[in-house]
Amino acid sequence: MKKRHYLLTAVIAYFVFLIATIPAKPVIDLVNGNSPVTIQGVSGTLWNGKAYIVSFENIQLKKTEWSFNLWKLFIGSIAIDINSRFSGNDIAAQLGTSFTGRYFINDLSAKISAQAMTEIANIPIAQLDGMISLNIEHAQWKQGELPLATGEIKWTAAAITVAETASLGNISILLNETDELLTAEISNQGGDIKVTGSAGLVPEADYIVDIKLLPTATANNNIKQSLGMFTQKQANGEYTLKKTGSLNQIL
Repeated sequence: MKKRHYLLTAVIAYFVFLIATIPAKPVIDLVNGNSPVTIQGVSGTLWNGKAYIVSFENIQLKKTEWSFNLWKLFIGSIAIDINSRFSGNDIAAQLGTSFTGRYFINDLSAKISAQAMTEIANIPIAQLDGMISLNIEHAQWKQGELPLATGEIKWTAAAITVAETASLGNISILLNETDELLTAEISNQGGDIKVTGSAGLVPEADYIVDIKLLPTATANNNIKQSLGMFTQKQANGEYTLKKTGSLNQIL
């Protein structure tokens, strides 16, 4: 039993030594030549390194630093701590995968302008304004399973423009895991429209959305007419949006 323990310790120590000493650039060159990701300005090692620019399609990260998280190996995972900048804002997170093929993100902290999010998500119809903050405690996913996450998404000074600009105030989306399913509670403060509702991922339909929109005193007739284009107006003045479907339809 002791021999097996010593052998396992030696293998892990050797693996750690390799990661700590292998220069990052030769490995990054392989990534650049065999994936849609382009990484430039690399220095350091696989254990602890830097890259000036990391590009993927229309996303460009700058001044990215990574550090291998050693203790995760002892619980069956490989993880790295990442610090970077996107669109002038800081991003920090721990990224990794378990030996069973489950991917995860821990302690994600990031800010992005709503306008930049529009470009990333390729939303041609609407213009979004404001600042979106991501504070995700934990997220995980595995092929063939629905993702799970806990944390909060905040959209401050939120506004959306189609034919008319509607202020949505400050929006909060609380992410939780309920019965091993991802759920979201949505609410806001201020703005032309009061927003309350929920959304979630369910095995039967992939996603479900149930949101109530109530125009406030500052909402003009154009905003109310726009709401009627994609919601159902109720007798109490609320507009409801209820929808279920496959994630493939919106991705």
